[in-house]
Amino acid sequence: MTLTGILATGFQKIINRGGVQLRVQYFTSTIGSVWDDDVTWAKSGGDLWTSGIVLPISHQRGTSESVLLQQGKLINDDKKMFIHGSLILTGSEMTIRVGVGSPINDNYTLLDSDIRIDTYNTPIYRKVFLRRVGGTGSLLGMA
Repeated sequence: MTLTGILATGFQKIINRGGVQLRVQYFTSTIGSVWDDDVTWAKSGGDLWTSGIVLPISHQRGTSESVLLQQGKLINDDKKMFIHGSLILTGSEMTIRVGVGSPINDNYTLLDSDIRIDTYNTPIYRKVFLRRVGGTGSLLGMA
């Protein structure tokens, strides 16, 4: 087995043991007319169900997460999520909502930070930061 295969299999075993079900939803934005600049989010495609590991961010001094907290890029209630590296989570015209658990307990939106770990140009996993979507779990302006 190749190094890439060993790493991918090992990461999958970790998810199988400690992961939770995740629902990933993609949204595109539309902006009103020139007189109305409200943004409306429309769901793009169906729900994608996968598994991943969701953990609280580390507040330990000296970690990259504590630096992001000090810079104001993360807040205390944010989470970090580890998922398979082949999932597409970035796009210039896309917003993503992640539901954690089945049934869905909480909804999160992705923050800008996305770290993809590759081996020989093969994605192994992604680490992304999540922020809880308030109240009903809907994005502001969601159709």
